[in-house]
Amino acid sequence: MNKKSLIILALGLASVSAVAAPPGSKNFEEFRRGMHQRYDSFREEMLSNYAKFLDGEWVEFKWFPADERDATPKPQEAPQAPAVPERGPVTPLASPKPALPLSTAPVADAAPGRPAFDRSSAPSDYETPAPDATADAFDFDFYGVTMSAPQIDLRIMNRMTDTNDYASQWRELASTRESARLVSAIATIAREHGFNDYLTFDLARRYALARFPEASAASRTSLVHYIMANLGYDVRIGCTPDGEAVLMMPCLQTVYGKTYLMFGQEKYYVFTDPTVDLSTRRMAISTCQLPAVANTGKKIDLDFSPVLLPVNPKEFTITDGNLTITGTINANLYPIIYRYPQMPISGYAHSQLDPSVRASIVEQLKEQLAGKPQEQAVDELLNFVQKGFAYATDDEAHGFEKPYFFEETLFYPECDCEDRVIFYTYLLWNVLGVENHLLAFPGHESAAVALGTERSGDSYTYEGKHFLISDPTFIGARTGMCMPSYKSVTPEIDHIYK
Repeated sequence: MNKKSLIILALGLASVSAVAAPPGSKNFEEFRRGMHQRYDSFREEMLSNYAKFLDGEWVEFKWFPADERDATPKPQEAPQAPAVPERGPVTPLASPKPALPLSTAPVADAAPGRPAFDRSSAPSDYETPAPDATADAFDFDFYGVTMSAPQIDLRIMNRMTDTNDYASQWRELASTRESARLVSAIATIAREHGFNDYLTFDLARRYALARFPEASAASRTSLVHYIMANLGYDVRIGCTPDGEAVLMMPCLQTVYGKTYLMFGQEKYYVFTDPTVDLSTRRMAISTCQLPAVANTGKKIDLDFSPVLLPVNPKEFTITDGNLTITGTINANLYPIIYRYPQMPISGYAHSQLDPSVRASIVEQLKEQLAGKPQEQAVDELLNFVQKGFAYATDDEAHGFEKPYFFEETLFYPECDCEDRVIFYTYLLWNVLGVENHLLAFPGHESAAVALGTERSGDSYTYEGKHFLISDPTFIGARTGMCMPSYKSVTPEIDHIYK
């Protein structure tokens, strides 16, 4: 380790007096708790000094255009296999390479809010919404679902006219117990509803908009910045040349379609108040500079664990004439993820929004496929996904690129190749226990299955195992049939079930 690295390590572990549990003095769990307390103290010191950073010089940073998904056009209609599909002899295809990452870290719990401070007097240009003396809760809309927060006598500026205003608002928020109550309330609501990091951020945005509708978007963004930083996230605030405020956050996953800045080697994606559209703005962004070794917090994780919302039931029935699934989905889920930031396909594959719906589908299909030979069961499941859903590209159905989570395929009347393959590969593994790959070709997503022994058809070898192409968008195709235009193309593996 070079000298510079040693200095950074020493600063990053300021006030940490040991790097290993002293033998015989205390057990590992006690030592771990002590490490976390010292870590929290170091972050608390950074947050306590944040207003000083905001008071400092703001520097303009270069912005980068958004990363885009594969732009190869998808077919307007689902390709049809020959009328009598027959697998030929073993046709070796190029072995795929894994797309990185194949998986991401689990969602971390939100950190608790900062300790309360004594309230000090506020500048005269702060907005104080009139509290409802008869109510003990502030109800606000979150994509059609009512969320309830405590009535909190909180003030934010009506407007932001200078970068120093961000420091002033931070100081005001840090000086009052009410802001600590708000941070705690947002964390509690998010935890009770199973919200991941991004939905927690969106919750804070929607609260700020509902609570302070007359304040400027920049003032609300400054409030959200304070909330997210005190929930433990790495979030930075910046300004465009025309004074619009933005938040910049790093994510565990690549985010497609989002402008970003680079701080060091890290991408910080640009987010705004819900009322702001930056698409026509000049995208220079200035922000204050934080110490290079500051404990800035954790990244945003876009993956989902179960989301818990009041149930607005919507029934579904899907059949190909052979296999049939029926059930009820919660329609309240879909508005909150309609414009969800786009991530790699693997994130859609291993996220779960409603495990109970999935469990019901798996049970139904297991009963219908019980006792059938593996290859027959795979082909029946393949035919079910091929013919049980209508096909449409995202542009046709939504006007923009929109990969579906598993549950969304049950909600919308049409789907395209990546939606089908996310749905199909999950069922292959959870219904039949068949190891499989989710494959990315240019302009197309497909799948491949490992059936234990080498069989005839379009296939490849990966880590010593034989995989047959099994494509849920190649209508009428059996397992072992690859679309002709992709037989000479090397795919990438987006996700593995094994």
